[in-house]
Amino acid sequence: MVMNEYGIIMIGVAFVLMILVLIYFLNSSRLKQQLFLQELMNKETQMKSNQIHELKEKMSQDLLLFQSTMNDALKKDLHQLNETTMNRLFTLEKKVNDSLTTIQDVTSTNLMKFQGLMTDSLKSDFHKLNESTFNKLMNIEHKVNESLSKGFESTSKTFNDLMQQITRIDETQKNLNTLSNEITSLQNILLDKKSRGTYGEVELYTILNNSFGDNQKLYQRQYKLSNDKVADCVIFAPEPLGKIMIDSKFPFENYNKMYNQSLDEKARLQARGQFASDVKKHLKDIHDKYIIQGETAEIAFMFIPAEAIFAEIFGNFDELVQLSYQYHVYIVSPTTLMAYITAIKAIYIGQQRNKQVEVIQQVLNDLAVEFKRFDTRFSDLNKRFINMNQDFEKITTTSSKLIKRFDRIEKMEFTKEELDDKMNNNNYIE
Repeated sequence: MVMNEYGIIMIGVAFVLMILVLIYFLNSSRLKQQLFLQELMNKETQMKSNQIHELKEKMSQDLLLFQSTMNDALKKDLHQLNETTMNRLFTLEKKVNDSLTTIQDVTSTNLMKFQGLMTDSLKSDFHKLNESTFNKLMNIEHKVNESLSKGFESTSKTFNDLMQQITRIDETQKNLNTLSNEITSLQNILLDKKSRGTYGEVELYTILNNSFGDNQKLYQRQYKLSNDKVADCVIFAPEPLGKIMIDSKFPFENYNKMYNQSLDEKARLQARGQFASDVKKHLKDIHDKYIIQGETAEIAFMFIPAEAIFAEIFGNFDELVQLSYQYHVYIVSPTTLMAYITAIKAIYIGQQRNKQVEVIQQVLNDLAVEFKRFDTRFSDLNKRFINMNQDFEKITTTSSKLIKRFDRIEKMEFTKEELDDKMNNNNYIE
């Protein structure tokens, strides 16, 4: 039993060994086949490489041969093209030169003809122009000489008059210096509001003192009323007038701005409106403070010490004049106040003589009529003065233009346009 099992094992081992040997031989055979195949592939690759190398050499030789052939052909063609082109260029150049020579000859001939024609025409035109210019210049010279002669005569006369006026000016220079100092002093007074008030009161008191003297029964300074308001002055007029209150007002500041040329138009118009407002306020204040029923007269005076301001109100502010009548406050200047005082004195004298109230009333009515007539005439005079001032400015402007024109004539300063225009019109002075 044991032997049988051992024999089986040995057989199995032998079988396994045989299989292993068979596998080895099979593997060896495959390896040889692979080596053979690899060798075949290497040979084939070597053969292909040799063939490719031979093919490259052949193609290189063929390419060199083709390149050499093409270079020879191109050189030949370029040589022929160059010869053909040069021949054509020479032919074209010859034709162009021939054409240019022909054109130059024709052009030169035409230019000579044109130059001859233009020379003849210009000579003729210049000759005519010289004759015309000479004639016109002679005409202008004649007129200028006449104008200069007249101008010299007028200038000589004006110069003599001017010398006489200068002599007069020298004579009055001292008076002007004195007047200038007085004006400067007055200007300093007018620039200060308090000084203006004092100046107005002094002017008022001077007029009253010259008219009534120191008679306290006829007027009184700084008069106090029952309402504790103090007026600058009161005139004790005969009945039925009674106590006429006078208050001095001097609206100078805005009046001065109205005619200040250094200010623009808007500022001057604004000052004009403010001036009217100031006068309206003064009228209302005098009416409210100094007209008391049963104590004072039904009227009061607003005294303006400057005649120019008084004239401005009555000449250009009719609404203020009408408002003063409504308030029963009469605007007076030094001149018109003297007229009222003269009337009141006349009433005094008449009352002392015959006590006739009707006569006094009639005198006052006549005075009122005369004053209204004075107002109307003064307004007309002011308007005529304004128109005359405008005409004077126009005359001054025209005179300046004439002087400038004579100066230009004397200096012979003319523009080309003026000469052409005057020569065409044969007239210098328009």
